[in-house]
Amino acid sequence: MISFLTIFILGIGLIGLQISISTTDYLTTQQRHDMLRQARNINSSIIENSEVTSELLQTIEKLGSFSSYNIWLIDTGGRIVAASTMQDEFVGEIMSDSLMEDLLNGRNSIQIMEIDEEERPMLSVAVPWTSEGIIHGGIILHSPIAGIKSTVRNIREIVLWSILGGLLIVSILVSYLSWTISKPLRKVEEAANEIALGNYSKRVNHHLPDEVGALVQSFNRMAAKLNEIEKQRDSTEQRRKDFIANISHELRTPLTAMKGFLEVLQEGFVKDPKLQQKYYNIMFRETEYLNQLVDDLMDLIKLEQKEISMHLKKVDIAEIIKVVSLQLNPTFIKRNNKLQSFTLEPLPYIIGDSLRIEQILTNIIHNANKFTSNGTITVKTKVQNDCLCVIVTDTGIGIPSHDLDRIWDRFFKVDRDRTKNGRGTGLGLAIVKELVKLHKGNIHVESKLGQGSTFTISFPIYNYDTLYNS
Repeated sequence: MISFLTIFILGIGLIGLQISISTTDYLTTQQRHDMLRQARNINSSIIENSEVTSELLQTIEKLGSFSSYNIWLIDTGGRIVAASTMQDEFVGEIMSDSLMEDLLNGRNSIQIMEIDEEERPMLSVAVPWTSEGIIHGGIILHSPIAGIKSTVRNIREIVLWSILGGLLIVSILVSYLSWTISKPLRKVEEAANEIALGNYSKRVNHHLPDEVGALVQSFNRMAAKLNEIEKQRDSTEQRRKDFIANISHELRTPLTAMKGFLEVLQEGFVKDPKLQQKYYNIMFRETEYLNQLVDDLMDLIKLEQKEISMHLKKVDIAEIIKVVSLQLNPTFIKRNNKLQSFTLEPLPYIIGDSLRIEQILTNIIHNANKFTSNGTITVKTKVQNDCLCVIVTDTGIGIPSHDLDRIWDRFFKVDRDRTKNGRGTGLGLAIVKELVKLHKGNIHVESKLGQGSTFTISFPIYNYDTLYNS
């Protein structure tokens, strides 16, 4: 505001000063020209008079009554011999030598005179008094310059009042402009301080379509992005903590069991060879579990970091289902389950890594068998929307609805008590989901608690030549 007002005052002040100077020069020049013209006219009126007579004095007095200037008539000696006012006390006074020198040489003279009896300076114009080419003296017209100064003073007063009125208007406008800018900026500052303290939900309300509005919108977008990043960071941090807790638990359980059995065997408390062999078998199974846990972890990390190399080729899903069924058949017999397979013939080929697809189907079918007892696991295939779908349905214990979205998380187990039905690392479904994504496919689950689950895996059907030529 101070900057605007300073610029306004300086600008208007300079304009007013320039106007007053220009006006003074203009009025002075115009008055000089007018006085010179009237002086020449007076000379023309008395051109027939070469001496001061009563008739000449009356003529000068009469001319003075029609003029707005005082008229003096001087002789060649520089003495004032006549005046437009008979009572003029200057009659008989001697003019300066420099003035007389100009007049006697036929030159006009214009100057500012300081007359002792006058309290104000006078603008004087002198022209030679001539007749028939002979100079008889001079004619002087003079007028106070106070009139010019009064006019200029009036102009300055007008400029001053204009400045004061302009200051009032500019102050109101600048105050409003400053308020409209500073208020939302203060809000932005307050919001920035809130965000600095961790309140990423803070926003600024300002909807005017101006530069400040654009700034506020950018600020709100930044705050929303920070809020999203903070939520992702919190989620990542929570997943990291859960991962550490889960992996610690999964490692501690087998290691504790192995340590206990080793201590018993080392101290020689078990003498029976059959019991010793039983303990060795248990430790071997725990070792296999740890090895499987490490392998699954490494696979999952590689999948999430896109470090898994894929060996793409034509894959026959029907053949892989047969191989997986044959491999898992002993586990089905152990849990008294029945595996039914209904595959279309012939099935279209898909493009993928046969070993990874076998890993997907093995995990899903093995999972269905693990949580089903004295039931049936059904594997079906169908073609739908340019995708080859593999549907695995079991009649097992099912999954609670509130846990359906969490079964894909690392180490998540719907019910810890379910581990009695078969031990697992809790990474199988997380690996399956990443492998399916790697094949540009999709996996979906439907389940009802106590009635079983259905997993549907969809693989896109590609043209083999098109895929490898692209």
